[in-house]
Parts: sequence; structure tokens; C-alpha cells
Amino acid sequence: MLELFLFVNPINRRCREAEAAVNRLLTELPAKVAVHFVPVVTIQVIDQYMRETGMNHRNLALRNQLFDVAYQLSLDYKAAQFQGNKKARTFLMASQEMLDVDPHAYSPGFAQAAAARCGLNLATLAADRAHEAMHQCLASDHATAQEMGVWATPTAVVFNAGSMRSSGLRLDALSSYQALQATCRQLLLDPAYGHPRRERVR
Repeated sequence: MLELFLFVNPINRRCREAEAAVNRLLTELPAKVAVHFVPVVTIQVIDQYMRETGMNHRNLALRNQLFDVAYQLSLDYKAAQFQGNKKARTFLMASQEMLDVDPHAYSPGFAQAAAARCGLNLATLAADRAHEAMHQCLASDHATAQEMGVWATPTAVVFNAGSMRSSGLRLDALSSYQALQATCRQLLLDPAYGHPRRERVR
């Protein structure tokens, strides 16, 4: 069994593509994979996104707006997780569709519609989202990212959960489904598998 952590910026299209790649991986690997989408919303991650998309990273008002959109989406996702990780992952990807219309705007109404389509209980979602604990959950995710040496998105960290020999393998700047699939297959065959460009994580 593999355990895969995908660290994402919820407003980054490359991260959405990585999320889709991980979902595809679940259907193609011969082993069970426990998947965790982990939102990372930091100034560094937003700055990375602005540079990648050609935005003026010195525009503080725009940076703050993008940070808020990413943070609001992350709060929705963390609240949805209380109704199941699989539903929450589906909900996150559905909610991200709003960014196709306006990448700078967050719509609570759109998020609620996405939640309804994914079979989430809207009253429970709203109640969970309102809890202060959601902010603490995001802080915990950021601490996990730092512990695993994740500073940019999308980044995947994969463990062979069935072996004491596996310390975890980090794939920075994940850009290829084929590379992700090949790494997971190799890690299943050899828990000590590594590569000079892929740092092992404890």
C-alpha cells in the first residue's frame, strides 16, 4: 500500500492537473493508495503562482486578493474533509472550476453548488467551516509541508506504507503523470527506491 501526499495551491491550474493525475493513478496502480490533498497557502506559494502566470508579483493588493481566494477555497476543502476524504477531493476539484470564470474571485454560492453536486451535506459543511478549528487544520497542513520540506506546489510525497524501509520520496515541481506513475510503481517494488533528484523524506 502506498500513501501519497499531494501539496497544492488551490488556485493554481498546474495543481489542478496534478490532482487529476493522482485520481487517474488510483485507477491504474495495482495496489491500494491512500491519498491526501494538502492545501498550502503561503505568501511564497502565491508569489510562485504570480510569477508562473506572468502577474506582477510586486502588486500587493493583487497578491492579497489571490491569497484570500486560495485561503477561502482551502477552508471549504478542510470542512468538506469531515464528510470523507474522497468526497472532499471531488469537491475541491469541482470548486476550482469557478476559477475558470474569474481566477481572482471566490464565490461561496459556487462552492455550495459544487458541494451539492458532490453529495455533501450543506448544513454540516457550513457549520464545520465556521469553526475556528478549520484555521488550525490549515496551520497543521502548513506544518506538515514544512516538515516534509515542501516549499513549492505541486509537490508529491509518496511512502510505501507497507514497509519499514520506506522513508518517503518527494517529487518537487510535479509536472509529469508518467514520472509520478513510474515512481509509485518502483516504490511498490523496492521501498528503498530513490533517485539523486528526488529527496527522501522522513
